[in-house]
Order: sequence, then structure tokens, then C-alpha cells
Amino acid sequence: MAEIVFGIGCSHSPLLATKPEDWDLRAQDDRKNPAHPFRGKVYSFQELEQLRKAENLSEQIKMDVRRQRDARNQERLAQLSQKIKSAKLDVLVVFGDDQHEVLLNDNMPAFMVFTGKDVPFKPTSQERLAAMSEGVRVANWARVPEREMSLRGAPELATHVVKAAVGDGFDVAVSERFLDREKAESGIGHAFGFYYHRLMNDLVDMPKLQTLPILINTFFPPNQPPVRRVLEFGRAVGRAIRSWPSKARVGIAASGGFSHFVIDEELDRRLLKAIEQRDFATLLAEPETHYQSGTSEIKNWIAAAGALDGTDLKFELIDYVPCYRSTAGTGNAMAFGLWQAA
Repeated sequence: MAEIVFGIGCSHSPLLATKPEDWDLRAQDDRKNPAHPFRGKVYSFQELEQLRKAENLSEQIKMDVRRQRDARNQERLAQLSQKIKSAKLDVLVVFGDDQHEVLLNDNMPAFMVFTGKDVPFKPTSQERLAAMSEGVRVANWARVPEREMSLRGAPELATHVVKAAVGDGFDVAVSERFLDREKAESGIGHAFGFYYHRLMNDLVDMPKLQTLPILINTFFPPNQPPVRRVLEFGRAVGRAIRSWPSKARVGIAASGGFSHFVIDEELDRRLLKAIEQRDFATLLAEPETHYQSGTSEIKNWIAAAGALDGTDLKFELIDYVPCYRSTAGTGNAMAFGLWQAA
């Protein structure tokens, strides 16, 4: 049977691919956003500034602090990149979310497994680049290849996972290709592209590696699966992988998070500790209102933790780097973690 031998979690924020001097570009977007979810409520940018005034966040956005944290981020990305390569995997299963890239409001499944033999990986079109804010556009390079290409999918494992998950009571959508459609991309989205390009160098050094994207709608109401469902789905995926009649070495990856677009260090540290201790009760006790907007991507980590729950691999938080970009506390808290043999 297949064996899950490795797990990884990594943030994929645009700030990871933006010079610290340019973090203010995203802060400009924050100021224009009228609705910032934070600890179960929604605030304007100005309301957040007043709410968090006592935290003295002006110290957190000084240039020397930004540069120090950016340096830590780049070091951790390099470290995780090497860990993926040294794991000598046959298949990497990636839990991620799509943000109106290949999935639009005409069809937004709660769970979708990509079953194609080729994963389409493409540069962003000029039309979509032009529609991006400057703060997003400057970082787009980190999640797309320089030329159109196909990566090796894992159709046999994907089909096995889908059948097993359906047998466990999950209604799983499937897709074996992405069509050219107006307002949509036909290549895999940012949550996966960041792994493939930024962490794995377009798989140039791992040409035989198969990759299995699993898309979870963490972001968009009304059908965001709750944490309990995400955890159980991850467990179902893990059971399916371990029952797959293959000698494959399989890795599990979580893409995205942690708290953003408003940073909440208390939330992050509480949930990261729960993942480390396999304290699923704490993860489940967190109100759904706390898993909203970009912070909802923590659910990708919870799915991964569920898939790894049936293994002996132990989670280690490699680093946690809160990257503030405004006095309202907006930004992205970066998390870097590994599940490895003790």
C-alpha cells in the first residue's frame, strides 16, 4: 500500500514575493477595502486602526522590521524547498483554495479533486494582470511559470481518493481539465502555483513527481465547508491514500494562511499549537466566524492535519512570522511547518 511519508505547510502570500519597500502597495488595497473580518466582526480600515491603537503597530511596520522578517521568510522558503526535494516523493497531494481563478460563481464546489493526467500550469494572461492591483501584480511571478507547461498529475490516486471519499459520505466534485472561459484562468490557481513555481522550481529537479491538487472552498459563501467537515474530509483523504494499492511515497501539503488580511497572532498561535499537539477539539471549538477571508486558508492546514492524523509523523512549526503592513494590523502572518518522522 502507499505510504504517507512527509507533510508540509506553507503560506503563499504576495508579501513573500514582494520587496519590503513595496509592502505598502498592499496596504493601499487594505485602505480601500470597506469590510475587514476580525475576531468574528467586520470593520472598516479606520475602525481597525482605532480598535488596535493600543498595540502600537507603527513599530511593526518600520522598514528594518520588515526587512528582518522578509529575510526570515526567504530563509524558510529555501528550507522548505529543500525538504520537499529531499523527501523523494512519488506523489505530492496539495490542499489549497481557488480564489475565482479556475472556479467562478457559476460552479463553486465545496471540495474538488483534480483527476487529470496533466496539471495545466500557465503564465497569467495580460488581461488578468491588467485587472490586478499593483500590490498583487508585483508578486504574481511567484505563482506562475515563465512559459506554459504541464505537470504530471496523479489520475490513478485521484480516482481512488474520490471513490473512497464518496464511500465515506463526501460529495466530491471532480475535474480533469480547465477550460478557456471568460474571466477565468485555464491553468491551476495561486495556492498550487506557489508550491510548483516558488517552492519546487516548476518541478525541474523532480520530473517524475506526480502532483494531486485538492481544492477546498474555504473562501466564498454560502457553501464553505465548516472545520469539522474539512477535518473529516482530510482524514478520509488520508485513509484513501493509505489504502491505495501502490508502493508510492506520498507527501501532503497545505497551502496558504495564516491570519490575513488582518493579522491575529493570538488566533494563529492557538491553532498552530493545536495542530502540533493534535488537539483537534481546539480546532473545532474555534468559531466559524474566525475562519473567514484570507484567514479561512487555515482550513487547508486542518485538512492536511486530518490526512496526516493516521500516521506517526509529528508536526513541527519551523517558523511563524507576522508581517504587518499597516497600523490597522493588516498584513499576513506567515507560517512554515513540517510533518516528519520523530
